[in-house]
Amino acid sequence: MTRADTLSTVGEFGFLDRLLPRLAGRRDVIVGPGDDCAVVRCGNRRLLVTTDALVEGVHFKRDWLTPRQLGYRSLAINLSDIAAMGGHPTFGVISVAAPGSTPANELFAVHAGIEAAARAAGMAIVGGNVSRADCLFLSITVLGEVSRRALTRAGAHVGDELYVTGTLGDGALGVRQLQRGERRGAAVQRYRQPRARLKMGQLLAEHDIGSAMIDISDGLLQDLGHLTKASGIGAEIEVDALPFSPALRRLPQTEALGLALHGGDDYELLCAVPPRRVAALERLRRQFECPLTRIGRCVPKRLGIELLGAGREVHVRPEGGGWDHFTS
Repeated sequence: MTRADTLSTVGEFGFLDRLLPRLAGRRDVIVGPGDDCAVVRCGNRRLLVTTDALVEGVHFKRDWLTPRQLGYRSLAINLSDIAAMGGHPTFGVISVAAPGSTPANELFAVHAGIEAAARAAGMAIVGGNVSRADCLFLSITVLGEVSRRALTRAGAHVGDELYVTGTLGDGALGVRQLQRGERRGAAVQRYRQPRARLKMGQLLAEHDIGSAMIDISDGLLQDLGHLTKASGIGAEIEVDALPFSPALRRLPQTEALGLALHGGDDYELLCAVPPRRVAALERLRRQFECPLTRIGRCVPKRLGIELLGAGREVHVRPEGGGWDHFTS
């Protein structure tokens, strides 16, 4: 990196690739930076730690969602990181910054949305900070626990099957519709109120079914790229198996596929499952709170990531096409 480099030229993940190796480790850090959550040892307990922010003008516009919906969304996206590790959320702290002209009732409504999401997840908000800024800014840090082991992005092996929860592409479609001035519909609601797949993540971890897992926040291909890089493998994705909602199925095929592969804001889980654990996975299906779809498998690293479908193979760069805060 040179002095002339900016965040726009380096990109979010290029910056992180250079930053994370500089962070010193400790004996009580089980999983350090670079995963959905950090995992730290506190006595005999393994704690999860994650944080995320929503910035006005970057992640949302004021007329896209109500203050209560904004609050709900701000916690839900953090809870998705806890879900990706197979954890149980416990406590959260909030940092809010807003212009001085912001009506106080708006921030109370934001907090009501956060509290609603916290109650649904069985966790408590225990503190935070309020400050002044030029735009509305929400940052939440969530603590959680894992009862057995945390699922990480590393751990997948060649031959493991790849599964995703729910449907893909709806969050990105919702953003597109909001940008066009559309304020109703299933995709818009999916953006406004994402559902963290906590129960699914807990089942996959506690029954020792998943070998690796990540939440899909920046697009399937980009987040799959993070998982394959951490695990030292490649992947084949069966395009025709990707789960689409009715809203996406109404779109032209190439448009729907683009949203599913490269769109962000889905907050679904992508999980690798060893072949020997697939039968156990099937036995648990009645306990799932959402659909789970097999979309491909893990292959040797030298093959990279391939899209299979319609009688063709397309090689793609694992890190290409997803959301990056500075280059997207």
